[in-house]
Amino acid sequence: MKFQSKVGERGQVVIPKAIRDNLGLDKNTALEFELKGATVTLRAKRDLGNFDLAMKKYAGSLRESFLASGYKSVDEYIDDIRGREPGTHD
Repeated sequence: MKFQSKVGERGQVVIPKAIRDNLGLDKNTALEFELKGATVTLRAKRDLGNFDLAMKKYAGSLRESFLASGYKSVDEYIDDIRGREPGTHD
């Protein structure tokens, strides 16, 4: 995927919407820039506090699906899809 953008008057650059959407960037996402030679790498600087909030938000969201499918736990489901006997882990 290649996009172009121009540097604005105050050094600002608009990140194309397709890239923002693909990487989940929004208004207050912190970014990290790395310069190697003539190449600039841009990364979203993820805050672990936001990760913890997301985990709390979605924790247990698939529980109903697992129970409806007859599984008692995620471990039981994983054993099943890996073809192992329940409770036998490597």
